[in-house]
Amino acid sequence: MGESVQEQLAEAHKYRMNGAYEDAMALYRQVLEAEPDHAEALWGMGLSLMNTGEFDEALAALNRAAELEPNNPQYLLDTAMHYTMLGMYEEAKPLFLKIVEMDPSSVQGAKAQEQLAYYD
Repeated sequence: MGESVQEQLAEAHKYRMNGAYEDAMALYRQVLEAEPDHAEALWGMGLSLMNTGEFDEALAALNRAAELEPNNPQYLLDTAMHYTMLGMYEEAKPLFLKIVEMDPSSVQGAKAQEQLAYYD
């Protein structure tokens, strides 16, 4: 029968958080082969790719996740943070602003405000 998508994602996230990026990416790929627009799988894949140095592919996956779920503050924050790490501040700033606009009191809102303080 095989695992459900949620089980695959949970396992993939566990691998990613433990630094087993190749194992995580294999599971994210399985989900994405079945559902190419699965935002959570794209997000996890993007974070894994970033950690393996595949910056362009990582940003493409993170941006796609944020496009698919534009009101998910975590996807927006991670995309903005990756832009920031790569020195792409003009790309990051509108994402940080959107997160603050959505909910300035959330964890993501607080982190976005912290980042925006560097822009003044």
